[in-house]
Amino acid sequence: MNIPTTIASMNTEEKVGQMFMLAFAADQLDAARALMEEHLVGGAYIGDDNVPTAAAALALCNRLQSFAGNTRLGIPLLLGCDQEGTWSVMTGESAMGPGNMALGATDDPQRAYDMYGVIARETSAVGLNVVLGPAADCNSNPHNSIIGMRSFGEKPELVARMTAAAVRGLQDNGSVATLKHFPGHGDTRLDSHRGLPTVTRNRDELNKIDLKPFAAGIDAGAKIVMTSHIIFSDLDSERPATLSPVILCDLLRGKLGFEGMIVSDSMNMHSMKRNYDPADAAIQGFKAGVDLMMLAEEHYDHDADQYLANQRALIRAVIRAVDEGVISAERVDEAVGRVLRLKRDAGWSTEPQPDVTARVGDRMHRALELETARGAVSVLRNRKRLLPIDSAAPITVVNTSKRSAYDVLTKTRGIGPNQAKPAFDVFADALAANCKRLRLIAAEDFDVDAIPSAGALIAVTENYTLPGMDFDQSLQAQIVRALRQAAGDRLIVVALRDPYELADFPDIGTYLCAFSFRPCAAQAAAEVLLGEIEASGRSPVSVPGTALEA
Repeated sequence: MNIPTTIASMNTEEKVGQMFMLAFAADQLDAARALMEEHLVGGAYIGDDNVPTAAAALALCNRLQSFAGNTRLGIPLLLGCDQEGTWSVMTGESAMGPGNMALGATDDPQRAYDMYGVIARETSAVGLNVVLGPAADCNSNPHNSIIGMRSFGEKPELVARMTAAAVRGLQDNGSVATLKHFPGHGDTRLDSHRGLPTVTRNRDELNKIDLKPFAAGIDAGAKIVMTSHIIFSDLDSERPATLSPVILCDLLRGKLGFEGMIVSDSMNMHSMKRNYDPADAAIQGFKAGVDLMMLAEEHYDHDADQYLANQRALIRAVIRAVDEGVISAERVDEAVGRVLRLKRDAGWSTEPQPDVTARVGDRMHRALELETARGAVSVLRNRKRLLPIDSAAPITVVNTSKRSAYDVLTKTRGIGPNQAKPAFDVFADALAANCKRLRLIAAEDFDVDAIPSAGALIAVTENYTLPGMDFDQSLQAQIVRALRQAAGDRLIVVALRDPYELADFPDIGTYLCAFSFRPCAAQAAAEVLLGEIEASGRSPVSVPGTALEA
């Protein structure tokens, strides 16, 4: 593709279409066809509801590319997904690994490279050509409700090493990496899916903490950077990063020297929709330096009957802004040039992709996934030397999460964990396969007076990073404290999650952490508990008010 010649041949509507990455519900393929064939929309956000299986993913991606192939210019589509480990698509089949915080716990960039190589091979096998990851955010705020385990950790140097390795792993194995959420979502407490956060770090702090991983990812060759819907008061006190030329042009393009494509985080998130008119926000974003505008989560306030009309109205509003000179023709050509250059350099095509879906979740990928999770498990407290436990002894395992808490895991609009089998169930199955005297107690059935006075006593805690909502942990601390009071130092806590809860448990003497809720992490945690493997991970985050032993 000769990019100057192609741009010169395009009309305004075709150019503007290429500057959008839109989403659609699983049953709205006609809407997708209209947007791609009639408006030359440049890409699509693909969620788990679109592609619940590898076979469905391949069929959909080939169909979508055929829509693009039916246009006058036949420009292939960017098809992006949140396959970042902690969030995933094709979740039942794919080997997405234990997620970034667990990778950070290994402190091994080679593991990050290898795991993101698996992610690249599996997504590419079904036609998904862009991974919207890795998250390059330093999770420096323990109360961060949306990043958490999506981050490699809190220390800039660690996050930078792992981010660079993840970028190389993706791009050496046929995918395109996306650094997010620029200039850093790690010091927020408010989830930007729900509202508009503000970060008050000064410029020096931002340089020393948040920007280091992005600089490392850019140096590693990342081709895309995703913006955050966050106000950084010391950089631009009025506009979130997505709408700020100071942050996107002066900082990202200027200081960090990024020459690739800038994509917005989803403009359908409540941080944007509750504070800006959609058309005004899109126009401001393009003027600020966004090249590709993403509207990923169409299920927010979603009206299926109005979806196509709303997207067409948004595209028309941007076309009017270009025709009226509100967005300059030069800015449009610059943005379209970056979009087309990415597509050309990646070698994408609208031709049907052959069926190589057998790569998804294959034996080698599963083995690497489990080995990675094993390298992450950490024993953060073992004061009474209770670990490992004796598999032949009586073992009582208490689930501290209500069964109803798991309902949301597969009801997040195709975005997020998308995990049908809870981590607790995987952990319990792993123990049951090895322990003959195992007793499981559900949170709903918990009665502290019925706890056996002898044998191993284990409380399992979980957390899941969910977009726009929280995993219900309302019983966890209550049950753990009751067990601690009744059983004293005999209690072992197994955390299939991040370790931040330890701030609430100063008296817990034995604490094993997997830094992940993924099945591979639950399996690895069971193996460490039983002494089948040694715990070698170290916490990539600190817990305020308490010291960690690993």
